[in-house]
Amino acid sequence: MSTYTMTDLTRRPAALVNEARYGGHPVTITDHGKPAAVVISPEAMARYQQLEDQAALAEIEAIKAKGPVWVSNEDAQRQMNQWLDDADPAAAADQER
Repeated sequence: MSTYTMTDLTRRPAALVNEARYGGHPVTITDHGKPAAVVISPEAMARYQQLEDQAALAEIEAIKAKGPVWVSNEDAQRQMNQWLDDADPAAAADQER
């Protein structure tokens, strides 16, 4: 994996995109020494999405294999809120304020 700064990105964006596209590996962009973004090829994104979909399907099948599970409305709401908080931590922090 290659790593470049934001300055590199502003000076030669096409080169960095082409490296990710044709180089076959992700390109990390840093801001003040910390990773800020990663540029990947469309093929890598498709593989990532496929793996994510397979993991989601495996989780669904595991849940189905356990059979029906009944929960109270309060427990269901609590679980849904937790999933939302996990998906968007910034929104959860706003709710706590």
